[in-house]
Amino acid sequence: MQPNVNNLLDFLSNYNVTFFIPPYQRNYEWTEDQCDIFFKDIKKTYESNNNGKYTEHFIGTITYYAEKEYILGRSSQYILIDGQQRITTAMLFMIAVRDVIDDQKLKEYIKDNYLCNPKAEGDDEYKIKLKQIEKDWKSYKSLIFDSDSNEVVKDSCIYKNYRFFYDNLKELQKHGIDIVKLIDYGLRHFSIVSLQLEPRDKKWENPQEIFESMNSLGKPLSLADLVRNYLMLGLSSKEQNEYYKRYWLKIENLLPGEISNFIRDYMQAYEMKSYMKATEANYKKLYYEFKTLFEKSTIDTKSLLEDLCFKANIYSSIISDRTIDNANIDALLADFRYVKFSVAYSLILELLTKWKKGEFNNSDIIGILEALRIYCLRRRLLGLTSAENKNMPALARQIPEIEKSDDKKDAMFSLLSSLENSCRLPNDIEIQNALEETNFYNFGYCKFYLSLIEEALTKSRPNLNDKLLQVEHIMPQSLNDKWRVELGDNAEEIHTEYVNNIGNLTLIRHNQELGQKDFSYKREIYQDKAGLQIAKTNITNCQKWNKDSIINRSNWLIRVLLDDVLPIPYSMRKSNNFSTKESSRFSFEHIGLIGKEVHFADDYDITAKVVNDREVLFEGKRWKLSPLTREIYTRKGTVNNSGAYQGPLFWTYNGVRLTDIDKNS
Repeated sequence: MQPNVNNLLDFLSNYNVTFFIPPYQRNYEWTEDQCDIFFKDIKKTYESNNNGKYTEHFIGTITYYAEKEYILGRSSQYILIDGQQRITTAMLFMIAVRDVIDDQKLKEYIKDNYLCNPKAEGDDEYKIKLKQIEKDWKSYKSLIFDSDSNEVVKDSCIYKNYRFFYDNLKELQKHGIDIVKLIDYGLRHFSIVSLQLEPRDKKWENPQEIFESMNSLGKPLSLADLVRNYLMLGLSSKEQNEYYKRYWLKIENLLPGEISNFIRDYMQAYEMKSYMKATEANYKKLYYEFKTLFEKSTIDTKSLLEDLCFKANIYSSIISDRTIDNANIDALLADFRYVKFSVAYSLILELLTKWKKGEFNNSDIIGILEALRIYCLRRRLLGLTSAENKNMPALARQIPEIEKSDDKKDAMFSLLSSLENSCRLPNDIEIQNALEETNFYNFGYCKFYLSLIEEALTKSRPNLNDKLLQVEHIMPQSLNDKWRVELGDNAEEIHTEYVNNIGNLTLIRHNQELGQKDFSYKREIYQDKAGLQIAKTNITNCQKWNKDSIINRSNWLIRVLLDDVLPIPYSMRKSNNFSTKESSRFSFEHIGLIGKEVHFADDYDITAKVVNDREVLFEGKRWKLSPLTREIYTRKGTVNNSGAYQGPLFWTYNGVRLTDIDKNS
């Protein structure tokens, strides 16, 4: 190989070369996001050089080989092995520049120097400097020749990215930026390393094999890889070795396979805002955001690595069972992990950082995390996760206000109760009403919440990994004759409605299948062999197990959850714990109807019970009002042409339409 450092535009303007993209290459696939980064890099380089601060921008390597060598009067044909996406993007940018500027001579110059090659053999279309693969060729050719034909595929990446550059260049013109200067001070300072293969003379430089090695065998660089390279690049070899061993190696050991997620959460904690998830599709975008973030800051590489290493140590305790040297905090973090509250990891990272630095004492940080845990677990009971990913990182902005408060836990509750409706702290009424109706057995965290109740009763939480620990239906999942007698009249209806109710469920630690055993037998097992208090209280004192027994125990369990497991300040227990200033959607919680019956406006005999903020119970099934309204009109054979209904308009409470109640609340 013959590596050379080249100016990108000089490399593209060579009259003696025409570039060809071989058929085994992929289609042009750069997205608008990638073009946006390319465009911003041009502007950034332009601004720096225009202000007298000389800057070069390196955009990577271009690998190629000569298929036909230069003959006097004719051009060489270079086959691109690597760099297709970058070169095509640069060409699309230059096409857009040509179409935006008014100077006709300059238009011709751009076309003759960068877009076309007058010395190339063949028809006009083969004089185009970059020959695309077949799928992209028609669109690209049409843009080169400034054609209005139908050859341009409007939904192709070729055309979309051309339009992106064209529109953005037009916008710059409106703001008085000289596009010619943008090229001279921006794109002209883009550099590449060109690698020319010599397959004729060096058989080991096989283009196909090298292409496959570059594109098939290797794994795309992760966010962690990109950030590591960014931080190490520019350091002396001595510094690279020293910093890698002192900082980065420690991070790798602390967070195996999790460094990319950590960097994303580190960025969220640093900026106190949300970023996209650290997935392979987002790595390059996140890397650009990281680079931009810290290029704007005054922090040097060593200090940044020190901070990353310090916080990686904390982060490892958040995401794993590695102790943070405080048993109470370890237990709280374990609960966050169990219910997958990863949206709050950046917030927790910032809180624990302040604790480690002495800005919170042990009592303060435990109280704050307890409030956050209660908020999370109350929301999980209702299946609420909406908007958390956006709002949790931003809460870090309020930490200074929490620091000022004498009661840090109370301050955290106040903060959480001020969030919008979608991120609300559920009150006691909402949880009570929901749990009375919910299928708790099929709730994903059923065993976990029952274990929390046991802990509240005995100060000891059962080990969820204990194979003997199981969720038991007191009234069995299928009835036999003895249980029908036990339940009395309407046994089947009672069974259908209450078999998976929280009041009919308990935890037991027992290796015998109890199944359909009668209640008297089960009661003895619960008393003597279950080994758990939750299997005794409000069960073993009952002579019969029926609807009343289940309801009574359900009310007790819910009260334990609300009062002892997940308590919130008294003032918040019945209040609407959310801000309504930006909330425009209909809310049962907002108008205080959870647990109430509402009536269909056109047929008062049709009723539904409100079970949570957005749903009602109708014929044993949960509905949102709009689809339920459509269902009722469908049954009546009078559904409207669109099939769309604004549900609250068609339901009433005490003779008043729900929408009117909402307006006056």
